[in-house]
This record gives sequence, C-alpha cells and structure tokens, in this order.
Amino acid sequence: MKLEGKRIVVAADRRSDEITALVEKLGGEAVLRPLQGTSYTDEALVVRELEELLDTGADWVIFTTGVGAQKVWDIAQRCGRLEALRAFLQTVQIAARGRKTTKFLVDHGIEPDARDDDGTTYGVLRALEPFDVAGKRVVVQLHGDLPKSLDTWCVEQRANVSFIHAYTYLPPEADVLEALLMDIVHRRVDAVTFTSAQQVRFLFDYAAKENQVDAVVAGFDEVVATAVGKVTAESLRENGVQRIVAPEEERMGAMIVALMRYFEGESLK
Repeated sequence: MKLEGKRIVVAADRRSDEITALVEKLGGEAVLRPLQGTSYTDEALVVRELEELLDTGADWVIFTTGVGAQKVWDIAQRCGRLEALRAFLQTVQIAARGRKTTKFLVDHGIEPDARDDDGTTYGVLRALEPFDVAGKRVVVQLHGDLPKSLDTWCVEQRANVSFIHAYTYLPPEADVLEALLMDIVHRRVDAVTFTSAQQVRFLFDYAAKENQVDAVVAGFDEVVATAVGKVTAESLRENGVQRIVAPEEERMGAMIVALMRYFEGESLK
C-alpha cells in the first residue's frame, strides 16, 4: 500500500523538501504547511534577565535546550558576565532536559543535579521528584512557550518562577495556520507530520484563538498525528491528542516509514 492516495501534511520548514520527496516516493501527496516560525533572540531582554538572576539568586535553574544554554552562555560572555554566571551556577541546583543540554553543561563544568531519562519535560519532572522544590525560586530557560507540563508543575510546587528567554519563535503566517486548521477540522488530509513541539504549540495556540481546540482534537481522531520523536509527541499529548504515530528512532525518514506502516496495518483490519 505504501502511501498511495494519502495526503500528508508536512509542517516542517527545515528539510521539508526531504520529507516531501520521501512522501512522494512512497506514492503520497505532500501538503506543505510550514509551522516552525522564525527563531528570534531578544538579547537586551536576556541581559536584563541574567542581571536579575545574578542579583536576586535562585534555588534551581532548569535548562531546557542545548541551543538555549549556548545562547545564554554567549550573551553572558558578550556582556561581560560569563564568569559571574559560571560561578553562580556552581552554587545552585541545576536541572537539564535533553542529551545535548546535559553535554553542553558538563563540557562547561556544570554538573546537573537532575536530568531527564528520555529527553522529555516529563522526564525532567520525574528526575526532580526526590527534591524539595516547594516554594523555591526556580529560573527556567525557555525555548518558546513554557511547556504545559512544566507550567502545571510550577503551580503545584508553589514555586517562585522566572524565566530566561534564550530564544522564542515568531509565528508562521496566519493563512498557513488557518489552512491547516481547516485541513484537520474538515478531514481534508490523512496525516500531519510534526517535527518539533513548537509546530504543535503554534497550531493549538491558533486553534485556541479561533475557539477550535475541541474541533482540532476531534479531527485528530481521523487525521493521523505523526511526531518525529518523544518531545513532539509529548506536546501533542499535552494538547489532548490521543493517537500519535512516532518512530523508535527519532529521524524524519523513520517518521515517514512509521506512518506508512501504520496505514498498512490499518488497511489489514
């Protein structure tokens, strides 16, 4: 069967041509709906947040991405505060999400006290369970919006939370979001492939603005939500999507193969 007769949304911007080529090679039709948005860092804001962190202190600092940790490090160096930041991070407890994040910190002499076991935000929260974080001052390095699971955890812990906005994403064009919303709500496509949690967040943020979240979740009962890996799948689950196809190996090609095998399995029922 492969993907014959299937319309597959490609939400990626980067390497979308590779995904498109693979979908078409397997007989499907690729529908481009680029959702990643544009990465942006407000350096002046990060400098102010770093100064506040160094002035007021914290009990925990949670790094959520290796790219974000690198950006914070680079900005601290440019504004002459790197040594102060390095010394400060040796005095507080550190949590890290993701292998690249942990590697960056360890390479720079910072040993995390808590680290995930699967690359997800839930993994970090599991690692934090043995620690008493209730009422503590927690600083989170953001990469876009605060994940829902981490937001809920902060409320439950009654933590005093502030942020370092290492980078964020400017949203995609509204007409792209509207087109994908209609694709899902009206079942005009067979699957949507997501390659980052940010793409999921942009879709559901737009759906919330249009009062269509329930309709999108219902649409995914028929349209197959496909995630490149655990973090993207986690974001889909946080937004209410129940059925998610994801590969064991977190690769774009493996994602399309997993989707093909899902459809082949469905055709045998």
